[in-house]
Amino acid sequence: MRSTHTRYAAITATDLLLVSWLIYCALRNVWSTGGISNMTPYLFVFSCYVAARVFRRYASLLWGISIVGIWQSVLALMQHIGWIASRHQLFDVTGSFGNPGQLGGLLAVSMVCMVCLVMQRRKGRVYLFPLFLLQAYALWLSDSRAGWIAAVCGGLFLLWNRPPGAWPKFRTSLPVKIILCILVAVFLWGLYCYKPDSANGRMLVWRVSADMIADKPLLGHGIGGFNRNYMHYQAAFFEKHPDSAYQQYADNVQYAYNEFLHIWVDQGVIGLILSIVLIGGALLVPAERNAYKGPLIAYLVVALFSYPSYVPGLLALFPILLAAIQSRPLSIHISKGVYWGFVAAALCCAGYVGKEYVFRKQCRTTIQGLFSSSASEIAEARKFAADHYRRLLAYPRIADVYAQYAFQHYDPQEALAILSDVKKVVPTSELYCDLGDLHKALGDFNSARDCYRTAGNMIPRRLTPKYKLFVLFRDMGDTCSARRQAAKILDMPIRLEGTRTLKMKAEVRQFMTTPQ
Repeated sequence: MRSTHTRYAAITATDLLLVSWLIYCALRNVWSTGGISNMTPYLFVFSCYVAARVFRRYASLLWGISIVGIWQSVLALMQHIGWIASRHQLFDVTGSFGNPGQLGGLLAVSMVCMVCLVMQRRKGRVYLFPLFLLQAYALWLSDSRAGWIAAVCGGLFLLWNRPPGAWPKFRTSLPVKIILCILVAVFLWGLYCYKPDSANGRMLVWRVSADMIADKPLLGHGIGGFNRNYMHYQAAFFEKHPDSAYQQYADNVQYAYNEFLHIWVDQGVIGLILSIVLIGGALLVPAERNAYKGPLIAYLVVALFSYPSYVPGLLALFPILLAAIQSRPLSIHISKGVYWGFVAAALCCAGYVGKEYVFRKQCRTTIQGLFSSSASEIAEARKFAADHYRRLLAYPRIADVYAQYAFQHYDPQEALAILSDVKKVVPTSELYCDLGDLHKALGDFNSARDCYRTAGNMIPRRLTPKYKLFVLFRDMGDTCSARRQAAKILDMPIRLEGTRTLKMKAEVRQFMTTPQ
């Protein structure tokens, strides 16, 4: 944003495109009556981008990302050895992230950044090699397929577009390129076969997302619309396709596992075009002028298969890498007053984002106190939830935890009001089962039936909603409907047979064998 002029500051096409996209997102959020909390990720992007543009020492940014990757690799190695615990109950290696996929995404970008540093240095390259191997080993420990694909794609981009003298000679004739493409295709197929269930689960999400896009292709469902609507579309999909092979991969979904689909669902084709033009404009900068597009390519590949926008540590990489790609300044300039106005706005956005982060952390800690054995902690958590109820609904996972507590401990009428609000934010199969129970307790059997059916359609292979619907019919005295539901339960395959599902089936089987 700065130039050598004393009264004016130069701007680039990337600056204008990013601001245009963010303004559209803000307007789309207002049109969908979304709260300002929905804009927190976009304000964070703006703050990081302005900070990176003001900083201007882009080689230091590469070093910074690489150092973070080395630090995460050390944490991963210590978790693998058993010296420290991971942050996930099911995975031993997560770094400082919530799951290994997020760790793999960061390491992929960090490894490509380190390759950029190696290409820029004529001396001392050999000392970076052990650090690169450390990150590669940590990436292998993370078991992240998206991370490996991203690292390979970013590395191949740098290989194809290396500046003169920055890389050892390598013959990139057409036959060599064809062989490399074949090897990459085999590599991708091998990764799919490694975890086919996970890949098929993502394809289900993309298939249902296509239905969401078809309904509102131009403007989308609004900022946050994916979370609010996806599970309803998944329920509608399985209601229309009761024999779909995707049933065995269905689960509660909070992420699109593809950031471009996510943008299309939330912002429509207008937001998608703005974001693609923004990224495309950066990637069209002549390759010989910078080596920063390799890490951006790696990040974009991660975004094709994961959800970096939900993780602040990964989301920050996007604006930083955009800022590091130096496109030529435009012929227009802005006054230094406007320039410092942008800097002040970025500082305000950073302050708001920090405030929201502190509040979210406080929410997570305090709401967990609802399940404490201490009466004082429970009382404090209940007061906190009541005082910040509307603000709390902006955080789906926290709202879902509060809904579970309300269902278990509040009277049915009060719990029903809370769960009805939460279902607008984070609809899940379990939440609709709880709503059905509350409607049943209040004597509204028709609403209870609808809730159980919705919950069953959301995740067809889950037994609980179908069992609850069977119990509802049985308690209502509707023997015919109960027997039809019981037959469906006994015929349905179960992904994981447990004590609870076995008891449900035993009860249903006894009902079917007892003369009515």
